[in-house]
Amino acid sequence: MKNFLKNINLKIILLFSLLFINFSFSQGLKTSGKKIVDKQGNEVLLRGLGPGGWLVMEGYMNQSAGLAGPQHEIKNKLIELMGTEKTEIFFKEWRKNHFTKRDVDSLAAWGFNSIRIPMHYNLMTLPIEDEPVAGQQTWIEEGFTIIDNVLQWTKPHNMYVILDLHAAPGGQGYNADISDYDDSKPSLWESEANQVKTVALWKKIADRYKDNEWIGGYDLINETNWNLPGGTLLRQLFETITAAIREVDNKHIIFIEGNDYANNFTGLTPPWDDNMVYSFHKYWSTVNENDLDWITPLRETHNVPLWMGESGENSNTWYTDFISLLEKKDIGWAWWTIKKIGDIDSPFSVKLNSGYQKILDYWKGEGDKPTELEAYSAMMQLAEDLLIENCLYRKDIPDAMFRQVQTDVTIPYSKQQTIPGTLYLSDYDLGKNNFAYYDVDVADDRANGEFKAWNSGWKYRNGGVDIETNDDSTNSNGHHIGFVHKGEWIKYTIKIKETGAYKAIARYAAEGDGGQFHLSLNDEDITTTQTVSGTGSWFKFGNHTDITNILLDKGEYFFKIHFDSEIPFNIASIQFIKTGNADSVDFSALNGSTGSNDKSIEISVNHSVLGSSIDGVKNDFTLLVNGSEKPLKSIQASSTKERTIMVNSQDNMLYSDEIKISYSGTAIKSKSGQALKQFTELSINNNLQKRFVIPGKIEVEDTKVKIGLVTEDTTDDGGGKNLGYTDAGDYADYLIYTKESLAYKVNFRVASESSAGQIGLYLLDEMNREYEICVIDTPVTGGWQDWVTVSVNSKVVYKGVYKLRLKVLKGGFNLNWIEFSNIDTDGDGIIDKNDKCLNTPEGSIVDLDGCKIFTLPINNNKVSVISASCIGTTDGSIGLSVEDASFDYSITVTGKDDPITISGDNKTASITGLAKGTYSVCFKVAGQDAYEQCFEVVIGEPKALSAFIDVDNDKRTTSIQLTGSKSYNIDVNGQRFEVKGDNFNTVLPTGLSIIKISTDLDCQGIIEREIFISEDIFYYPNPTRGEVDVFVNGEDKGVKMSVFTTKGDLVFTRDQNILDSRKTELDLTGVPAGTYLVILEGTTVRKTFKIVKR
Repeated sequence: MKNFLKNINLKIILLFSLLFINFSFSQGLKTSGKKIVDKQGNEVLLRGLGPGGWLVMEGYMNQSAGLAGPQHEIKNKLIELMGTEKTEIFFKEWRKNHFTKRDVDSLAAWGFNSIRIPMHYNLMTLPIEDEPVAGQQTWIEEGFTIIDNVLQWTKPHNMYVILDLHAAPGGQGYNADISDYDDSKPSLWESEANQVKTVALWKKIADRYKDNEWIGGYDLINETNWNLPGGTLLRQLFETITAAIREVDNKHIIFIEGNDYANNFTGLTPPWDDNMVYSFHKYWSTVNENDLDWITPLRETHNVPLWMGESGENSNTWYTDFISLLEKKDIGWAWWTIKKIGDIDSPFSVKLNSGYQKILDYWKGEGDKPTELEAYSAMMQLAEDLLIENCLYRKDIPDAMFRQVQTDVTIPYSKQQTIPGTLYLSDYDLGKNNFAYYDVDVADDRANGEFKAWNSGWKYRNGGVDIETNDDSTNSNGHHIGFVHKGEWIKYTIKIKETGAYKAIARYAAEGDGGQFHLSLNDEDITTTQTVSGTGSWFKFGNHTDITNILLDKGEYFFKIHFDSEIPFNIASIQFIKTGNADSVDFSALNGSTGSNDKSIEISVNHSVLGSSIDGVKNDFTLLVNGSEKPLKSIQASSTKERTIMVNSQDNMLYSDEIKISYSGTAIKSKSGQALKQFTELSINNNLQKRFVIPGKIEVEDTKVKIGLVTEDTTDDGGGKNLGYTDAGDYADYLIYTKESLAYKVNFRVASESSAGQIGLYLLDEMNREYEICVIDTPVTGGWQDWVTVSVNSKVVYKGVYKLRLKVLKGGFNLNWIEFSNIDTDGDGIIDKNDKCLNTPEGSIVDLDGCKIFTLPINNNKVSVISASCIGTTDGSIGLSVEDASFDYSITVTGKDDPITISGDNKTASITGLAKGTYSVCFKVAGQDAYEQCFEVVIGEPKALSAFIDVDNDKRTTSIQLTGSKSYNIDVNGQRFEVKGDNFNTVLPTGLSIIKISTDLDCQGIIEREIFISEDIFYYPNPTRGEVDVFVNGEDKGVKMSVFTTKGDLVFTRDQNILDSRKTELDLTGVPAGTYLVILEGTTVRKTFKIVKR
C-alpha cells in the first residue's frame, strides 16, 4: 500500500493545484468557508437521518447483541438454522423492505432535508478473498441500484443523499458490529488490497454520481476505531481516496470523520481539499452550552464547515436539546436511525415476532432449536414487519426533533381527550420536559458512566414519562404510567363539555399502600391529595373512587396529574362522571403547595375567591413549619388564578420542611357568597427545589447545572461520587440558602495526580450577576483518589437564597465536597461572630465570649483522704496540697464555716475531725474570681462486722461468709483461727459448738453463735400399739424424752438411760391413739420425730 500511496501522491499534488486555482461548481452542495451552500449560494443546514441496520446489520438493532453482533455473524447463524439459500432470500427481502419510498416520503413530511445512506462495500464489490483475479475489482450492481432508487425517491422532495461507507473492505474498526469486521481476516488497515479496493470503490461511486445534484457528498469512512498513531495512515488513505474521487468528480463535498468513532482528528488537519467538511459524532453524553467547544475550533481555525454526522438513540429531551444546540452553533446534523426492532428511540419500531424471539432464545441457550421452516418463517415475517405500515410509529420523536426545537407549546398527542369521559394517561401532550411533563430522569447523558433509562417502562413513547403495557380491560388503552416520583407531573390538553360537579375514578395498581396524587386544571388544584391502597400486585388493577365534588367549568384547559409521594404505584386512566351542579358543593380548601419562591404558599379552593373578602385576614391563618409557628407577611388572592389564595411567609422555607396551614376565620367568601370552611393543619405539598443550607456541606455531584464536568465513583471516606475531568471554563451551579450574612471558612476536598488547579466560588443573584466569594489553589496530591482538604476564608456570603457557581479557573483536579463552616480565627472554639477577644493565644482556655480565662494545670491542686478509724468516730481527715505556691489559695470544705488557706511558701494544709460523709472541696485563687476547681471526696469508715453462718448437719461442717474487714479472728470451741479473706469453712463435732468472730478493731464488736450437731437416731415400729424402740448413735448415757400432742400439749417428760446396745424405749402404752411429737435431748443428741399410736 505504501507504494500505491507514493504513486498516487504526484497525482494528488497536480490535481490539488488545479483544484485550488480554478475550481468551479455548477450544481448541488458545496462548501463556502464555514458554511455548506447550494448552487445558488444559499446556506443549507443539513437535517438528516440514516437508515441504520438497512444495508449493514448491527446486532444491537436486531436484539441480538452479544449473540450475533456483526452482520457476518448474524448471517452465519441464520445459515446454520435455515441454510444458505433461504438466508440469501431473507437478506434480499430485508433490504427491499427496510427502507422504501414510503420511508423517504415520511422523512420529507417530518422536515428532514437529507439522508445519510450507510453502505456495505460487499453490495458493490467482492471481498478481496473472493476476487477471481487478485488485485482486480469485480463490481456488483445491487448496491448501486439501491443508491439509484434512493436518489429517485428523494428528488421530488429536494432531499440530499450523503453516501456513508459504513462497512469498508476488511472493516475499519475493532468494534466489529459497526463495520462488519471479521478478525479472522485482514482489516482495512492491515491489508493493502483492502485499501486499494476502498479507493477504487469510491472512484467508481463518484464516477457514477458525479453529475447528480442530489448527492450531498461522500462520507469516506464511518467511525474508524483502530490504533493509527498520529493519524498518519488514516490521512494517507483519505488523501488517496480524495484524489481518486477528484479525478472523476470535482463537484461533491468530501466528509471526513476522525479516528476513535469519528471524533479524533489528530493528523487530519489542515484540510487537503477546498470542498471538505469535518464530521463528528455524539452519543450518550451531556448537552450543555459548551459541549461542542472541543470541535468548533476546528471550524474556526481551518475555515471549513462542521457536520454532526451521527447521533441519536436517546430520549426526546436529549434530541430537542442537542438539535437546538447544533443549530444555534450553525452545525447541520444526521440522526441514527429510522427504525429498530422492539425499541422506543427511533421513529419506527419493528415488532419482535414470537418466532424471532424463539430464535434469540435458542442463541442464548434458553430454548429449543427452531426447525428450518420455523426459522425461515420467523425471519421472513420480520422482514415483512420492516415496512412502515407494519411498524409502531413513535410520532413524538419527529415532533421532538422539529416542532419542539422551535417552541415550548404543547399539543395533544392524538385526538383531544374530553370530559365527561376517560382520560388515558399515556396519551399526554407532545412537548418538552417541564412543559408537557416533569420527570426526574429524562435523558441518558452517562453522567455517572452508566446507562440511565429515561422511560423506565421502555414502552409506547420516547419521552421522560415512564410507561408500561398491561392487559387490563377496564378503562385502559393497554398502557399505564409507572415508576412515579414525588414532584413529577404530566399534562394533557383537554376539553370539558359541561359545567358541573364531577366524580373521578382512577384506574390503578399498587403492591402496597400509600401512593399519592392530586389533579389540577390550568395549574389550580381541583382535588385533595388522594392516597391509594395496595391492590396486591403491580398489574392487578382496581378503582380508586374517593374523588368527589370536583368542580369543572366548560371549556378547553390543560389538565395535570401530580404525584405527591415516593411510594410507587401504576395508573392507567381517570374517568370523569358528572354528578350534579357546582352550587351544591361547599366552599372549601382542597390542597396547598409551595409557590413560585421560597416564601410563598398557594392554597387551592374549589370555588372562585372573592378577592375583596381576603383583606385583613392574616390573623385567621396559622403557619406551622416543622411543628413550629412561623410569622406570616401577608394573605392575598392570586392575581392569575381565581381559585387560589396566596400565603406569604416572612421567612424562607426549605425543601425538607414539613409545612401546614390552618384557617380559623369566617371572612373569606366565594364569588357566589359562600363562606370558606375552616380547616386545621392542611398539609402543603412541598415542591421547593433542594437547596444546600449554609453553613453546611455540599456534595458536589448534586448539581443544579453541570457544564463540562463529569462525575465518577470516589474511594474517599464516605464513598459516593466526585467531580472530575476538570478544565478551565467548566462550572457547576448549586442552589443554596444562607442563614445569615457572614464570612465563612470554606473547605475543599480535592485530589490531583500531577497538576495544581484553581477553583472560584461565586454567588449569582436573580439577574445572574456574579459576586466572587473566594478563590483557592488546589495542590498536587499524587493521585486522582489521594484526597486532602484545603481551606480559605470567604468574603461575606449574604443571607438569602442564591445560586452558587463553582468555576474551574485552572483544571487538572478532582473535587469531592465543599464545606462552609463558621470562622474561628484564633481556634479557641468560639466562632468569630461571637468572639469578643479574637486574638487569644493558641491553647488558651476561654469563656463563652472567647476571652482568655485564668487557669492552672489540671493537676495543680491535689486532695488526699484518710477515713474515720471506726464506725461512728469523727477522726477522718482531708489532706490539701498545691504545686504552684506563687498564689494565695482559699479552700472551702462542706460543713466548715471558715475557709482554709495555703499561702506563702506553704504547699499543704489539712482538715481533721471529719465523720463519714461526702465533702465538696473547692480551691480558689486570690484575685482570680473566675477561677475555681472543685473536688468531691468521700470520708469512709469501717463496715459493720457481719457473718452469715451456714451449717451442713449431714456433713457436720459450717461455712461462714464474712464482711466488714480484710482479716478476721475466729474462735471455734476455744480454738483460734486467723482468716484472711471473706470465707471460712470448718468441721464441727457433734453436740454444742460455740463460734466467736471478731476483728482487730474492737469497735466492730464480737459475733457469737451456738451450733448444735446432733447424733442420728433410729426408731420402730411406727405406727405402734404401745412401745417404740429408739436407737441413739454416739456416746450419751441417757436422754431426756418429751412427748407432745399435735396441739402442743405435754403428755409426759422422762429421763431415760441408754443401754450399751444404744437402745432406749418410748412407752406409749397408756396413751390414747393418735399422732404425737417426740423430742429427744442429750449431750450430743437433739432430735424431733413423729409417732402414730394405734
